[in-house]
Amino acid sequence: MLLRGTAIVSLLTLLSRVLGFVRDLLVARILGASLFADAFFVAFRIPNLLRSFVAEGALTSAFAPTFSSSLSRSRADAASTFKRILGFLLTITIPLSLLGMLYAPAVIQLIAPGFSQNREKFELCVQLSMIMMPYIACVSVVAMINSALNALAIFGASAWGQVVMNIVLIAGALLALPLEPRAATIVISFSVLVGGIVQIVVQVPALRRGGLSLRPNVELQHRDIREVVRLMIPATIGASIYQLTIFIATLLASLLAEGSVSWLFYADRIAQFPLGIFSIALASVLLPALANASATSDHDGFQKRLSNSLRYTSFVIVPLACGIGTLALPITELLFERGAFSHQSSIMTSRALQALSLGLWATSCHSMLVRAFIARKDTVTPTLIGIASLIVNLVVSLLLMGPVISEGSRLRAFVSTAQRSLHAAIPWQGSLGHVGLALASSAAAFVSLAAILAIFALKIGPFPWRTFLSATLRSVVASAAMVVILSWIVSLNLSPSFTLLLGIIASGPVYIGASWILSSPEMAETMRLARHLSRNARGLTDAP
Repeated sequence: MLLRGTAIVSLLTLLSRVLGFVRDLLVARILGASLFADAFFVAFRIPNLLRSFVAEGALTSAFAPTFSSSLSRSRADAASTFKRILGFLLTITIPLSLLGMLYAPAVIQLIAPGFSQNREKFELCVQLSMIMMPYIACVSVVAMINSALNALAIFGASAWGQVVMNIVLIAGALLALPLEPRAATIVISFSVLVGGIVQIVVQVPALRRGGLSLRPNVELQHRDIREVVRLMIPATIGASIYQLTIFIATLLASLLAEGSVSWLFYADRIAQFPLGIFSIALASVLLPALANASATSDHDGFQKRLSNSLRYTSFVIVPLACGIGTLALPITELLFERGAFSHQSSIMTSRALQALSLGLWATSCHSMLVRAFIARKDTVTPTLIGIASLIVNLVVSLLLMGPVISEGSRLRAFVSTAQRSLHAAIPWQGSLGHVGLALASSAAAFVSLAAILAIFALKIGPFPWRTFLSATLRSVVASAAMVVILSWIVSLNLSPSFTLLLGIIASGPVYIGASWILSSPEMAETMRLARHLSRNARGLTDAP
């Protein structure tokens, strides 16, 4: 069930990511790495950051085990819990959206202080953030729907919502294509809000199949709400680590050369491709599965599901990270290098992408392990690990980014002072600009993974070291053979499209062949699942 659900979600997520790249391609063509692009990406990150504080990270972490406990009693109880928590969610996100719109200038000053040196960029960013701020409520409801439907074994509805969301965003970008940059940026921002609303609407049929309703019940004194609040308070920090890392990178990047924010954004969009297709899809299916196993005291099922998720994370993410890192420049050139996006921007983006690819495996494994703690209703441990990760990210960023460029800012003076203090204590330093920020993100991911592995046995029980390490080692060896072939293809200096085509054609068989030679059980299980899904698809096609 775990792998089948992941396969369904992954296929739809793949379609969504492809559409997302089409959207990013259009945005890059229209805005490039200009001040308009910087303003849009910072404004878009604000609702995403606040969303992870109250919804997609924190509330989902608290909602999944609470909903699973209700579901273990009865479907009717689960439906009532859904309505109550939906009402609670809306009472948080709607006022938060309004406050965000009201205090948009102060929020921009906090997140991107370097923008204050450019009045046009700052004012545009404020305007765009006011447009997109209500997106917080939309995407928060979507995250809750996703968690509930996965717990009910109704897979794919939320991933389909993402597909529709990206179609709306592409339509917005196409409408913006003939406009001048400022007007185009505003049109694209409105399409984000419209897409968030449509994303909810298209999931109503799936909710009805599950016996759930979007009619909220504002019953804030119920025990379900108290349980959610108890779990949500520490999870507000712990489940928001990725967005907080992006926040730090955005703040520091705004003090570097113009374009740094955009280079990091485009690199992150590419790096998120394997995470979105597999890791996030698997994690979204895994959390309710672990929560259900914990609620019914199925300890063997809990361990088996977690072990399988970690094995497949290494099997899939290690080769994808290696491939993305090796082909970073041709990927960036093919996707973005046109219109206002120059070759220099491709080079700068690809360097950040290589740095981010180093941390993809650690990020994915950490995400799976966090689900195990959340399923046991322990949100404090991930929070403490998250705080340590943030500290590492900040310290390494300050050590590697080099001197700031933005002038006349109190933050600039503070950052410069902090850098001098760190350099006095730690002689190891660099001047890598935005690439240093990307490396800091990867370093923080490995620290988080090491910490959660060290604590796992103390908090949960025996860790499946043998299966995890053997699967990871096989994936690393098979991926190393793949990297040799990819590096040779890159050295041929072909066009980006031919480089990627040859890379895809060659790397897949090499990795599959090496995995077969290494007797990878993950490969054998994947082939069996593929044959099963293929037979089901043929059966549907042949049905009268």
